[in-house]
Amino acid sequence: MTHAHASHSIPPERIDFRALVHRYDAILFDAYGVLVNASGALPGAAEAVQHLIDRGQPFLVVTNDASRSPHRASARFTRLGIPVQPEHVLSSGMLIAPALDEQGMRGRRVVVLGTGDSANYARQIGATVVDPDVADPADAVVIADEGGFDTLGTLDATLSMILAAHARGQRTVLLLANPDLVYPSGAGTFGLTAGSLAGMLERALQLLLGDEAPTFEVLGKPASRHFATALSMVGTRHAVMLGDTLHTDIAGAAAVGLASAIVLTGVTTAAQALAAGAHAPTYLLNDLC
Repeated sequence: MTHAHASHSIPPERIDFRALVHRYDAILFDAYGVLVNASGALPGAAEAVQHLIDRGQPFLVVTNDASRSPHRASARFTRLGIPVQPEHVLSSGMLIAPALDEQGMRGRRVVVLGTGDSANYARQIGATVVDPDVADPADAVVIADEGGFDTLGTLDATLSMILAAHARGQRTVLLLANPDLVYPSGAGTFGLTAGSLAGMLERALQLLLGDEAPTFEVLGKPASRHFATALSMVGTRHAVMLGDTLHTDIAGAAAVGLASAIVLTGVTTAAQALAAGAHAPTYLLNDLC
């Protein structure tokens, strides 16, 4: 039986993880809010991944976390008891180098807001990672993560640099690896992430430059390139996306014709998922148990 995503006029089907995996050839997991949060592994995550390994079923962690390399991400999952190997990770950070390459940024100067691993993604194509400088504006700005830098001071300097470049007639390429606005930091607690920082910059640029304001190209979910890369890696389109966020995980899956499931261990409540109408997920899971 083929299960494909469609625009929903009926509520998402409530199902458990073991029943769901038998309906698809590959499983795509979000990381934060599905497998882990800032406090550790979420209920059933380790067992769910091990179940897929035992079945020989392809799976991938499709995450907007651009702060870690695949090896560092794998090491964290392993420490938490979740058997995810580097080849099971597709982060939005892994899309930075190809996107910069498409924009002709080989050997050019790039500001990267994020961690050391975030900056290393840009260096993969020979870009030079620099600090924002009004006197000598960089060719591109990548927002990868909310950590690893002095947030307000760096945002101020980056805004001023983009404005200085515009005044000189120079175009600044803007890339947003992680468009998530918030992440679940623990039970009932949340934090702002990279998408919120990009939103602040875009709003300020619109205020100051109007119709001439540059905007960020989104690389991570819900961008289609993230899903297209994931489907290429698992080798099938008969896959389902398990996430916790309607506007990234679910909307992105729907845009490329994939089934999706909201897992109720992250930022979306059952009421929100049920009220999403045409943007509702295909399925609803309490957790991965």
